[in-house]
Amino acid sequence: MPRSLLALAALVGCSDYEVKNLTVEDHFVQDEYPPADVLFVVDNSASMVEEQERLGANFGAFVELLGSTTANYRIGVTTTDPANGGVLVGPVLTPDTADVVAAFTAIVDVGVKGDRDEQGLAMGAMGVRSDVNPGFLRDSAYAHVVFVSDEDDHSAGDAERYVDALRQSAPGAGVFAHALVGDEPEGCLSGTSAAGAGSRYLAVADALGGLSESICADDYALVLEAIGLVVSGWNPVFPLTEIAASETLEVNVDGVYLPEREADGWHYSIGDNAVIFSGRAIPRPGMEVLVTYQRGG
Repeated sequence: MPRSLLALAALVGCSDYEVKNLTVEDHFVQDEYPPADVLFVVDNSASMVEEQERLGANFGAFVELLGSTTANYRIGVTTTDPANGGVLVGPVLTPDTADVVAAFTAIVDVGVKGDRDEQGLAMGAMGVRSDVNPGFLRDSAYAHVVFVSDEDDHSAGDAERYVDALRQSAPGAGVFAHALVGDEPEGCLSGTSAAGAGSRYLAVADALGGLSESICADDYALVLEAIGLVVSGWNPVFPLTEIAASETLEVNVDGVYLPEREADGWHYSIGDNAVIFSGRAIPRPGMEVLVTYQRGG
């Protein structure tokens, strides 16, 4: 064989080898998820009228997402007022509750006559105790405590105390805390809301692996949907094992090719080096996800 053809054959062989060597296949299975019990701790001080209304108005996004899953949930509401002692202010809502959105809208309207020194962390820790709300938390369930307040917490002691208290009082599958509060460092202001920084709530949410969002947001649909995803166990984020060349990514769910798109599809997050699904494309429990790509640099 002429020397030039030998060189070309060697180059092609090397190129094929390099492509194969650069190709990565990441395999995932969407896990099944245990039941979830959700406690909303809602500020009932005088400044919370608009926020309570917005929470009720956007709760449909949370329930709609849960309703499209097989989530086995319980939802209760208490307040930040120490006079209430963490006791639920209405019935426990479940997938069997008739018109669960209307029921939540009714019980989340907790009024605005509560103590001005909000003690949400203490009331959350009380609210998950079996002697305060018997039968609310199940031993087999994850507990989720969602703090909603436009002021920082005034409970006694440091925030770490309540991280420990929540872990001890919710000994089921595990406990998460989420915060819908004022932004750090100076709070936030919008056309309908003003809030001080909810630093203590944010510290507890961070320590317990939860989500946080600004209470000054125009609506709460996005954060409620995000919490709903956590509650339902539909994980939308699949971190890759290698840095990906984004243009080479291919995603298959249960053997079906899924195109990249914002709505009901997926996108690649460079910062997280992860494939993130959205909407109806989020894999259901038990589904297999295959992400193929070439290593980036």
